[in-house]
Amino acid sequence: MASYLTKKRYLGTMAALAVVLGVSIVLALSMGSESIELFSDDPRSRLILFTARLPRTILAALVGMALASSGGAFQAILKNPLADPFILGISGGAALGSVLAVGLGLPFFYISTLAFAGSIVAIFSIFFVVGFRGKFRAAELLLTGVVFNAFCFAMILFINAVVTMEEAYQILFLLIGNIEETGLETLAAVAVFVIAGFVALVFMSRRMNALLIGDDEARALGIDTTKLRAAVFFAASLMVGAAVAASGLIGFVGLFVPHAIRLVFGSDQRLLIPASGLAGASFLVLADAGARTVLMNTGYATELPVGVITAIIGAPLFMVLLKRGMSRKYD
Repeated sequence: MASYLTKKRYLGTMAALAVVLGVSIVLALSMGSESIELFSDDPRSRLILFTARLPRTILAALVGMALASSGGAFQAILKNPLADPFILGISGGAALGSVLAVGLGLPFFYISTLAFAGSIVAIFSIFFVVGFRGKFRAAELLLTGVVFNAFCFAMILFINAVVTMEEAYQILFLLIGNIEETGLETLAAVAVFVIAGFVALVFMSRRMNALLIGDDEARALGIDTTKLRAAVFFAASLMVGAAVAASGLIGFVGLFVPHAIRLVFGSDQRLLIPASGLAGASFLVLADAGARTVLMNTGYATELPVGVITAIIGAPLFMVLLKRGMSRKYD
């Protein structure tokens, strides 16, 4: 199924997407409420660039890469192009951890820490229930994720009901998804998990192709499908946990981007996983730039949560892509 992917096509596609990401980053750095010169020695411009815009833009790229590449991976192991990183329960655990920290009045560092801890609890809870033993049942994994998410969001609503108005507003931003200026420590921690997970998924992408053919065929090729699915699940889930811990629940990136890449470039995971990562990074960088500038010169003079932008753009485009792809078989 993937023999058509030549080295020239792979390198050309990745180079083009890398250029798009570079251009997106430059555009995002040049946009904002304050006008700055990117390549000048002006102290004010350099201060804004290196302490606010650059860390935020890098974080947006990392989160977009994590959500989009993990979305492509989940869609592969479930053999379902409509699978989303947030539907499997990982986001629910991370969201509950962050909301609990807000309810306890803890600093931002502990919000991120508890969010990531919540995602880890979710990963092992779902793994304990599903087990990935014997014959894999995608419906069982999806149902477990949905139920776990329902429980987490019930707890979130309970916490939201007893906190102050200011804390409730903060919880709303976490649930919608928002990119903010962040410290180097948080940025480094997110980068470690995202890059490690991304490299792991790219490394496993060739074997993931066999899962799309069928488990029996994959075993005939000498692939341990149980271990492969577990490894993909853990790598992708750690990326999602880190992303949610840093930015909250940003929707549609993990659903729309890999679906679009699949329709354009095909289902070969060797290309789909890294291409989705780069495209997701570009998409979220531009979405965040729009979120922090679209209302700045209006009477509102405020920033939108980036999750609003991704939903406004991603939802209608996904419906268009879904309509175009309904007649195509997911292979």
